[in-house]
Amino acid sequence: MKLTNGEQVYHILQNLNMLEISYLEYSRSKKDFVRFNTYVEYFNNYVIRSHNLSRFYFPFPQDPNIKVPQFVSDLEEITEHDTILPGYDLAVSKNFNFPSSVRHKCNYFSLICLIEGRALLELDTESFNLHPGDFYLIPPSVYYSITSEQESICVFLDLRRSFVASACSDIFLEDATLTRFVHQSLEPDSSMTYLAIHTCIPDLTKELLMDLYAEYINQDKYSSHVMKHYLSLLFARILRDPGTKIESSVKVSRIDRHYQQLLDYLKQNYRTADLSAAASEIHFSRQYVCRIIREKTGDTFNTLLKNIRLEMVAKYLTDTDLSQENIAWMCGFSAASHMSRIFKERYNCTPSAYRREQRQTD
Repeated sequence: MKLTNGEQVYHILQNLNMLEISYLEYSRSKKDFVRFNTYVEYFNNYVIRSHNLSRFYFPFPQDPNIKVPQFVSDLEEITEHDTILPGYDLAVSKNFNFPSSVRHKCNYFSLICLIEGRALLELDTESFNLHPGDFYLIPPSVYYSITSEQESICVFLDLRRSFVASACSDIFLEDATLTRFVHQSLEPDSSMTYLAIHTCIPDLTKELLMDLYAEYINQDKYSSHVMKHYLSLLFARILRDPGTKIESSVKVSRIDRHYQQLLDYLKQNYRTADLSAAASEIHFSRQYVCRIIREKTGDTFNTLLKNIRLEMVAKYLTDTDLSQENIAWMCGFSAASHMSRIFKERYNCTPSAYRREQRQTD
């Protein structure tokens, strides 16, 4: 079965909900959801077998010859090999709307996304009621269970640990709370247990999730790359929504939050920004803006802005054929000669030499 778009995925998830309800209501015996044979029996449903729908729960076809433990709880840890296809850095799967979810841990990051309905997330010492639009990021080696109510649509994005570590800034767009949480959760003996992102999950967000899901199910050429772009786009949509709220087991100081606001403004307005405009935009005094920059970087406002502009110059030199005069104007420098002099101080070469070197490397 080939999926053409995310809307098909959404309807299949709804149908799987109905199959789960039927399984619970019409089974001849009481089910023990700690036993693997309960799930094997569910997957033996004719509709699931005939349409290969088990792949919406697991990445691999259910092979009756594969020996599985008697109890789900016998698994010490769920690994990337169990859930993520070779050649992919993330996987998508549907949560069972079955009672008595089994507490477990994984060796990868789990991003729990509740699209519809209600769910309960339980950690070692805390529990959270999930509502539509809630995203919970669980680090590796944290024990948890998630129980979603009937007719709920709750999906997992399973992210390889190495992928999150290497692509953290690209995925989470350098958001201070998210990146700090990831970095601290990757440290040995980390105490990080969760990060919650509360959104209003508009239709576009749901569509992105479903399109990402479709890519994983279809496994087309370039699907792995497309999924990563969908993931970055998903977080871009979420993080720029002023209604999004983030909370986690790692706290971000007021200085960190204000510095992130300032950095976001400067990266969007580097060509025309100055101290007065930046202070006015983020509603701080000029003195306070200078103080938080000094505390975070040890630099002045002008040095921070200059460095951001030079980073953009380097990107234009690498990715475009624009003249140095145009690049200087687009990056806020008064003249190409001024840009060239400052660029050489930072990169120890002229803009022309930098462009040649990047082209040769590519």
